[in-house]
Amino acid sequence: MTTNPAHAPLYQSRAAAGADLARLLAGRLTLPAVMIGVTPRGVEIAYNASTTLGSPFDVIVTSFVRVTGLGIIGAVAEDADAELDPTFQPRFGLMTALTEAIEKARRAVKTERLLYRGHRPIRPLGGQHVALLEGPLTSPWKILAAERAVRPLAPEGVILAAPVCTQAVWDRIQARRLVLICPHVLPDTEGHPRPFAEQDDPSAERLRSIVVARDAA
Repeated sequence: MTTNPAHAPLYQSRAAAGADLARLLAGRLTLPAVMIGVTPRGVEIAYNASTTLGSPFDVIVTSFVRVTGLGIIGAVAEDADAELDPTFQPRFGLMTALTEAIEKARRAVKTERLLYRGHRPIRPLGGQHVALLEGPLTSPWKILAAERAVRPLAPEGVILAAPVCTQAVWDRIQARRLVLICPHVLPDTEGHPRPFAEQDDPSAERLRSIVVARDAA
């Protein structure tokens, strides 16, 4: 059985993706810049980027906002306001469901934050250049929520980065006038079916990301 070349992995591993993004970020940031992984999928990538660059590393905890029957309509990061899809216009009857969905996402962030960082806050970012790194992007909301959350910490500049994204995500982020470093922008709204050669297991990836974050703290 032959492999469809269009479905061949883009990277051998998440570590390779982090190293690749590090080389691209090195030309756009004043080093040493802080590499921040957007949980859970950006953590391993950010850690390997930080190792490649010799830069500080941290994580920012996020959760999608999901409304029953509508799916993902935004995300929450840390203690910042929710980042919601501006095309989502909730009718009066949905306002309660939206409020509940945001509160559920906030509770998830609080729980996950203890796993990733314990009681430690995000490292100080004032006056520093920051890169927010995500995994494969088929939705912009987590990385946009992360950017909203670090803004009050007064970084000198913020760049977003991901190993692969969809054209729709690229367009959405460009419309915000944010810089996104992404070597692979795909027209398919579902993204790449297998961006990494290594096994894709979301549960295992989350556990690895927690271990990476705690070990690097």
